[in-house]
Amino acid sequence: MNTPSVRPRWEGLPEEVRATVQARLGSPVVEVSYPEGGFTPGLAVRLTCADRSEVFLKAADLALPMASHYRAEAVVGEHLPSVIAPELWWSLESHGWIVNAFEAVLGGEPDLRPGSADLPGVLNVVGSLERELTPCPAPVGEAGGTLSLLAGHWERLAAAPAGPDAWSTARRAWLTEMDDRDLLVKAAAGDTLVHCDLRADNMLVESERVRVLDWSWAARGAAWVDAAFFVPQLILAGHSPAVAEAELGARIPAWRVADPKAVSMFAVAITGYWSWHQVHGPGGGLGAYRGRAAEAGRRWIDYRLG
Repeated sequence: MNTPSVRPRWEGLPEEVRATVQARLGSPVVEVSYPEGGFTPGLAVRLTCADRSEVFLKAADLALPMASHYRAEAVVGEHLPSVIAPELWWSLESHGWIVNAFEAVLGGEPDLRPGSADLPGVLNVVGSLERELTPCPAPVGEAGGTLSLLAGHWERLAAAPAGPDAWSTARRAWLTEMDDRDLLVKAAAGDTLVHCDLRADNMLVESERVRVLDWSWAARGAAWVDAAFFVPQLILAGHSPAVAEAELGARIPAWRVADPKAVSMFAVAITGYWSWHQVHGPGGGLGAYRGRAAEAGRRWIDYRLG
């Protein structure tokens, strides 16, 4: 499990914000519980009210840069079918905070390891995204904008004082050729709402039903993009790159017909991003995750290199 960020507590919210939330809920809060995991320093809490109704609440101080992600998640949440994601009940801003209220889903993070009982349901819901979210139902930006943030890091690693490591030095010509921001952005164009951050800790399994959480990075793009984001997660869980690609190809038509060069460019870009931020980004749980993800990405690159 990934090491979580330190999150605020319900009782740490300004009193005025808590009063506004409880007025909107229509019943006083009597119980609170907190989910495990997560990398962002915003509030995430399950509230039980006196009338026994429950809600899952996410909140952030509007002074923090991450508040824009909570606003984006609220916009996208209005357009997501409940078969895909927990229902967004409402969103409000009060006394310098943004608060998003979602259907409270009982469940836990799925196990992606080979042979897991959770795996078929996870793969099926990932496979359903193209069908359920095309054409793109939400007013969002282009996926190319997100993918452009991933590209260009191999050059930065090569220019850093420590220089490139042995693995990237041996593959430098291919990495340089494939780390093409403009071509990657063009290949990512499409009309599907793509999540752009599919991981096990952004999913919940409830009675064998799997739903996808945390849509703050969602964008309009090609349906193969979400499959590409998920391949390294399957590798991290113990699948070979070949099996990971085959499992997704069996369920996602867009993945089967995706341009192989575009997929390789994605693998190079995201692995470079993880490799750079593993060294130059924050440490802690996020840094450790990026280190593991970079290793998974390098295995994927070697598979695609043949």
